[in-house]
Amino acid sequence: MQLPERVVLVGLSGTGKTVVGQALARQLGYALVDTDALVEARFGCPVAEIFRRYGEPVFRAAEREAVRIAARQRRTVVATGGGVVLDEANWAALRPGSVIVHLRASLPTLLARLRAQSGAQPGRDRPLLQGDPAARLAQLWEARRHFYARADLTVDTDGRTPEELAAEIARAVAERQRRGLVPALSLLGQAGRSDIVIGPGVIGELGTLVSQRWPQARTTFVVSDQQVWPHWGTRVTDALASAGLRVESRAVPAGEASKSWETAGDLLDWLLACRVDRRDVVVAVGGGVVGDLAGFVAAVVLRGIGFAQVPTSLLAMVDASVGGKTAVNHRFGKNLIGAFYQPALVVIDPETLTTLPDAELRAGWAEVVKHAMIECTATGASHPALLAALEAAPLETLRLEPAEMTALIQHNVAIKAAVVQADEREDGLRRILNYGHTFGHAFEAAAYRYRHGEAVALGMRAEVRLAQRLGLADDRLVARQDALLDRLGLPRQFIGDAAAVLARLPYDKKAVHGRLTWVLPTAPGQVTITDQPSAEDVAAIVAAVSQAEVERA
Repeated sequence: MQLPERVVLVGLSGTGKTVVGQALARQLGYALVDTDALVEARFGCPVAEIFRRYGEPVFRAAEREAVRIAARQRRTVVATGGGVVLDEANWAALRPGSVIVHLRASLPTLLARLRAQSGAQPGRDRPLLQGDPAARLAQLWEARRHFYARADLTVDTDGRTPEELAAEIARAVAERQRRGLVPALSLLGQAGRSDIVIGPGVIGELGTLVSQRWPQARTTFVVSDQQVWPHWGTRVTDALASAGLRVESRAVPAGEASKSWETAGDLLDWLLACRVDRRDVVVAVGGGVVGDLAGFVAAVVLRGIGFAQVPTSLLAMVDASVGGKTAVNHRFGKNLIGAFYQPALVVIDPETLTTLPDAELRAGWAEVVKHAMIECTATGASHPALLAALEAAPLETLRLEPAEMTALIQHNVAIKAAVVQADEREDGLRRILNYGHTFGHAFEAAAYRYRHGEAVALGMRAEVRLAQRLGLADDRLVARQDALLDRLGLPRQFIGDAAAVLARLPYDKKAVHGRLTWVLPTAPGQVTITDQPSAEDVAAIVAAVSQAEVERA
């Protein structure tokens, strides 16, 4: 039987989380962690006494820490307090590797159970049920029902023994794990929580995942492009419709030109004409262009509605879909008009790569190499595991076995997520994700003949040489990166006007008071941020990696 790391039980007081948790832990051979018990052990007194002495805010803070402790455990059933679902930090801590199960019971059943526990005064030891327990339970249900609806599974407990419930939950949890519906990780940022689900075939579960993340959603507005939609449009539409969601779709022309203010305006006109409301969800199905464009539209329409990403390119899977950057381009440069807006749900299905042209897949591998070059700085790892894994992989084939590809994507997403979690708004560490991009964006905007990933590959070649010129990187690091990029068939030289590249560089978003900030490699997996390079250094590197078109002819 396939099982997740944790099974988390949520629900109102009296739904049986602890007793069902005990039975479930026995059946699975797991340990039981009760978050209320952890809080009580910390304070040395019951929950009701903690409320009386210190108040609810102190209890909730201690509960949040208890959840973090529980979320670090493996092979565990977690029985939670009824209010755990109110805090997004708890969802973000518990989500990765967990199946969350809502235990539901009718009001008469809840009152009967509380009466059995507390005698004539049901709920007397439950601080939020003081006074009229029946009225308070009804109020709590109305306040929390939409939070409970976000659980992965809901199980009715009326008239059933803990053992019967445990057996049903164990079967349902194993099936959910088998279908790949357990989030690989979650990000918690200022814009909310982003759950990332990765697995072959998981695109067929899109409707289930959207409905679970947005229980009140009625309409999904799917934005794709004219190359992707013929391959995956029917699958996406069927998956959403099967969950009872209305589907409206729009496919924009493929390519960077669609990431424009004009296209964004057309999409906004479409959404408003369809009478979009705050409960609706924009779903981006495609590569980085579609994700950036649809995300920007979702961020600004009605001041922000639900946004889900279904990346279908390797570049979008490992980079663009994670982190919440949305934007459209301007004539002065890429991504100059945009917003930070986290997708609340990211569904990554490696099977969608089967329809991706080799040239697009090759461009996506450039971002994988980028993550390998920054891994240690990004995560604090002691050695560059991704770099070593790439050097051992058959990169020349471009397409790995499904299990290998899934693991590779998860590794990359974990690196990107670690950086975003530490610095959502690009105030510090997140700038390292721009390795290869300062030159890369200039190469891309100067010619617009290169795919984004191809331009980033050129940017990495240039930036490691800039580091070498400054004495920050040695010849071996240059050769090691070049070898990976060469095996992937990524471009070695920029074909075009070097002067146009230099003209684009001042528009880089990371420039501070007109001075460029560079992310430069110093060792395998290690990078540094510096403004040390002079204009002469930069011009020399651009010249070194550029080839004029007349020379090529």
